[in-house]
Amino acid sequence: MKYAQVIIACLLGLPGSPAAAEDASDRPLLDLARELQKNRRPDMRVTPGAPALRQAEHALEQANAPTDEECAGKIGATRFADLHADVGTARVGQGDFPGAATAYRRAHACRPRDAQILAALAGVLFDARDYAGAREAINKSLAIEPRAVNSNRLAGNIDFVAERWADAVARFRYVSSSDPDRVQAGYGQLMLWLAQMRAGVAKPEYVARTPGEGWPQPLLLYLRGEYTEDELITPIKEGDDEFNSQPNTSTDERLCEALFYVGEAHWARGRREVARDYFAALVNIKVIYFLEHGLALAEIAKLHKEMGAIAD
Repeated sequence: MKYAQVIIACLLGLPGSPAAAEDASDRPLLDLARELQKNRRPDMRVTPGAPALRQAEHALEQANAPTDEECAGKIGATRFADLHADVGTARVGQGDFPGAATAYRRAHACRPRDAQILAALAGVLFDARDYAGAREAINKSLAIEPRAVNSNRLAGNIDFVAERWADAVARFRYVSSSDPDRVQAGYGQLMLWLAQMRAGVAKPEYVARTPGEGWPQPLLLYLRGEYTEDELITPIKEGDDEFNSQPNTSTDERLCEALFYVGEAHWARGRREVARDYFAALVNIKVIYFLEHGLALAEIAKLHKEMGAIAD
């Protein structure tokens, strides 16, 4: 079965699966996902703040950029790299990851030693499910800036998907302790905990540091057993409240993240079918600009392959 068919099959099969058919109180996040799906906004496929593609392409055309082979030696190489990168960002906003990869490669041709361009290339290759290409690009980025937090975060995600647990734990421990943004460090803590769980560590541990306020603190408490899944519903719904000042934490965005981390927790406990249902619900929200979306797609493919092998 082709990859797209796998995703469609998971999404269409969600309501009727044994896990999803259990008592509603056992799977409140899935219930909320179905409830919100009825009135979901259609604009979640576009990254907020992403530049318009036509505008970015027009600016590049007006600049009369040189060929990729000549760009690095030109006086305006930095400007040309930025223009190509703007096209890449615009294509990411529309979900065109192969097109974005082409644009970032052209930006890299103008600035071969720019670690952030290489990291951006690795990110879109990951979202395009070219994991070998993503690993090659992020390794090149880290060779230039080995302490870059975001690059280490992406490298950790690639290790997580490949189930290289020791590497993933080391990456996320570094991210959790080094990210100057305590809220963003919280996401490193979540992945650190999950990587330990998936590796079979009986008592996972967070890095000792003061957590950020607000979201995703409820998810950290959930993984530690101090929140139930049902107790996550209130803070998720608060994402659309007027008083929520955290960027990129709307209800749909919080639900996207919660479905991933709770789904991974189920997988770590051996509940593969339940995890698949959570990942499928996440993908159906279409918050494509979140790392959790790309991670869920990778996990669905792995689960399909694994469960298919068991069935055979």
